Amino acid sequence: MIPSPPSKDQHRLAALLTVEISEDSHDVAAAKLLDAVAISLGFEPAEPATDRQRAFVESLGASVEGITKRIASARIGELLLAKNLKAIEDLNLKPGDQVVRIQSFELQGETKILEQEFVVSSVQPNGRVFFKGGNGQGAWPTQLRKSAA
Repeated sequence: MIPSPPSKDQHRLAALLTVEISEDSHDVAAAKLLDAVAISLGFEPAEPATDRQRAFVESLGASVEGITKRIASARIGELLLAKNLKAIEDLNLKPGDQVVRIQSFELQGETKILEQEFVVSSVQPNGRVFFKGGNGQGAWPTQLRKSAA
């Protein structure tokens, strides 16, 4: 699943607003267009991305030049999807596979790692992996490794 390109309607609106979206995905184009008309529609005006957003986008390997909060949010979603889909491909994940979910958390100021074994029930189009008998438990594939067993 790759991000879809801007729709014909988005291209028409972008031309009216003189907003450049030809190199953007559908979601980034939507963010740019909403930024352009936000005030007139009663939405919050476009604002620069937060420092946390900028740092996260950069950590995912993308540029943050001239990025707004809305555009950063769209880019983060796309970049995480791409990362998760690559992990699914690299792990060759499919239902029935035994995996180890790796979770890190902080306890009394110390980072701890929790590893739990599961059997894959399904892999969703958005990259989310669900487990058998997990009562809805799942993980993102970037949190998984194939079990040695």
